[in-house]
Formats: sequence, C-alpha cells, structure tokens
Amino acid sequence: MKKKINFFLIILFLTTCVFGNAHAGKVRLFKEFIEGIPSFFDDLFKGGKNVADEAAMNTPTKSIEKIKTKLDQDIIFNKVTKDTHNYHLDQALNKSNVEIGLNHGVTISKLGKKASKYSENLFDLFDFNFSAEEKDFIISPYIQKSWTGKIYQTSEYFSKPKINKKLLLVCKNTNEIFYFTIILNNENDINRAYLTNYKFIKTYTREFTKQELLVLYDENPLKVMSTKPFTSDSYPTDYFIIHDNQFFVHDRYNNPEKIINANKNIQFKENIKDKCYKAKRDGLTG
Repeated sequence: MKKKINFFLIILFLTTCVFGNAHAGKVRLFKEFIEGIPSFFDDLFKGGKNVADEAAMNTPTKSIEKIKTKLDQDIIFNKVTKDTHNYHLDQALNKSNVEIGLNHGVTISKLGKKASKYSENLFDLFDFNFSAEEKDFIISPYIQKSWTGKIYQTSEYFSKPKINKKLLLVCKNTNEIFYFTIILNNENDINRAYLTNYKFIKTYTREFTKQELLVLYDENPLKVMSTKPFTSDSYPTDYFIIHDNQFFVHDRYNNPEKIINANKNIQFKENIKDKCYKAKRDGLTG
C-alpha cells in the first residue's frame, strides 16, 4: 500500500511540474515529460522501495532533475531563442576578455588593471557614473577587487566535470531569466562578472542593459553580485545571489549586509525552483 502511495506522489509531483509551467506551451512540456518517463521508471523500479520513498519525500532523483531541467530549458527558450542562447555562449567562451568587457560597456581604460599590481582604487578598476573618495563611497567596503569565484571551484554542480575559467550562467526564477558571463581567467586584469541578457517570463518589470556587475561577496556557500549604484551614497538597485546548490535570488533596494546575512541564513526546501544553470550548446547542463 505504501509503495502505491509513493508511486502516486511521484506522478503528482511530475504532473505539477509540467502543468505548473503551462504558459510555456503545454504540448511541448508534456512531450518532454513523456519522453523522460521510460528512464525515470527504469530508475524507479531498479531502485525499488528506496527510490520510491526518496521521490515521495521530494528528494529528487537524477531522472526527476533531468525532467525539471528540460522544463526550465523549454521556458527559457520560449523567451530566449536557442540561436540567441548559443550566440551568448560563443561570445563568452571564444571572445577575448577585452572584447567581452567592451561589449558590456566597460571602457578600455578600465580593462587590464589588476588590483594590487596596478591600482587598489575602485575608480581605477571600475566605471562609475560619479566620482568620489572611497571613504565616502557607501558600498566600497563590500566590493571585491580580487574575487576568485569560490562557489564555482567547490560546488558539486559548478565544479563538475571540471572548473571552467569562463562561464555563461542562465538563472531563472518564476518571472525572470538572466544570462551572466563570468570571467575567471583574467591574468592581466581582475576577474569580472557581467549581466549579458534579461527577459521576463510573465509580468513585465523593467529592462536591464548589458553591463558589468560588482561582486560584493565571494565565500562559500554563496556569491553576491550587484548592479552599480547611481551615486556614492546610495545602494545598488539590484542584487543577484547564486548559492552553491544552484539556488538563485534576485533582490532589490537593500543594504548589502542585509542581503548577505539573509542568504547565509536561508533554510532550503528540498525542491529548489529558482535556479542557475551552466549553459551548454543548445541547452542547459543538468
């Protein structure tokens, strides 16, 4: 009896995943769901009672995660075409670091200046729409000049099968899709993070142009990035937080300290819906 109940819960969970994203096209999503069923049930019945119990307790199996990744991919490609996705990937992996920076609005005078070797001054390293003394720049204590991307090196997801020195990340929540270009191999420059593309899924919120982001926190288990503030005495308008388990948060208008502490103390549910993925050609890395 218990096994039958577990089996029913698995079906209910997968059906919810499919029809909960009906705006992206029920037919396509249901087709992907059906295609994933054979391998899913192979895993289920080979594993017997333990696999069924795990699924019933919302502990995702590889098959469930694969189906969920396909569902997210379908939602993303409904807003960002596969050609556009592949274009961003080619740009991130194949263009020089200088070309990538220029393409995201960084002036040539800021590129190629490695912190501690050339300058420790934030205004030498980054473009801002204002000038100020660092002591008067309210978020200067948080800006990481020499970050290394620790979650990408230690995360079970981001570091496998190898640590990449250039990444295109695709992050989504219930209403938004963000593409981030991450540069970790800047030998003659600081590592840099860029917002490459943005699309809303359901409700229009605002536009984001291509731009460089600031890294405000770079310690396990999370990385905090932000837009640049408009004035020296204001906070960034938008924060982008990536956790080592792929959990993604887009937050707005807040003190960086509150953003960091709130994310350090998140109690995760077992099924994470807002996620960041590594981009690959024609899709997402599951």
